[in-house]
Amino acid sequence: MELKWLEDYLALVEYSNFSKAAESRLVTQPAFGRRIRSLEDWLGVELVDRQQSPISLTPVGREFTEQAQRWVEEFYSKRIEFRERVSATKKITFASQHSLTISFLPNWISTFHFLDNDTRIRINANDLHNCLDTLMSDQSDFLLCYHSPEIFPQLDRENVLSCEVGTDYLIPVSGVDSQGRALYEPREGEVLKLLNYPDESFFGRLLQRDYFAKRSQKLRIQIQCENSFAEGLKALAIKGNGVAWLPESAIKSELEQGTLIRSNDTLPSIKLRVMLYMKKNPNLKEIETIWDHIQNFA
Repeated sequence: MELKWLEDYLALVEYSNFSKAAESRLVTQPAFGRRIRSLEDWLGVELVDRQQSPISLTPVGREFTEQAQRWVEEFYSKRIEFRERVSATKKITFASQHSLTISFLPNWISTFHFLDNDTRIRINANDLHNCLDTLMSDQSDFLLCYHSPEIFPQLDRENVLSCEVGTDYLIPVSGVDSQGRALYEPREGEVLKLLNYPDESFFGRLLQRDYFAKRSQKLRIQIQCENSFAEGLKALAIKGNGVAWLPESAIKSELEQGTLIRSNDTLPSIKLRVMLYMKKNPNLKEIETIWDHIQNFA
């Protein structure tokens, strides 16, 4: 069982609506529904009567609510207790999308000379949904991510500070042949092998909005492989498995060395905003110091 399942369930109890509860938990409604179902499967009982509108709890669900609240409260109180027992080392956590962990964060970390020796930086690389979850549940102090408010509006909150720290581009690239020419180029009437992101991922939704929903039907596409991680698609593209849209910052060396090459202008590049987020009123002054530093650094 996962803690977030209990927190999802308590959000559903509070809002009595899957859509509103999902929004409060920073996930899509289908993903939220799957997590509630996972909790029910783990318990072996149905907690929610889905035949009612608005939804209502089953008798077991009403009984379970109090227990779920106790478990969540005890978990967080124990976490605080355990943290207070350990050494005086101050831990500051960055939650970051995988590709930004490689391309952006190292430049910042190398400039944090102003921090005391008793301050430790922890970096948790994950997908955007999990990064969002860790920030909002106070499991991380900062969130570094690519962001589009039309796709993920959940971060536009009064208690969350934001700072645009850079721009990037999602560009279509191909591996090369022995002559350094692109193995794959989009041509009308021919099938283009594509390495793509899952529809529910951030890049998948971004490409669906900015390319696939508008593309010419004359260009035939065959998806060879899907992977949520840009690094996984990069490896596949280098090995000649198809065209992939990849963050430019993550493939600078490959473009310079010629192991990847930009596809022709038939496929567009998509501008990306790189954003840093922090919740207001952090519990360490060092967090505010880092925030001020990064804003100046940007």
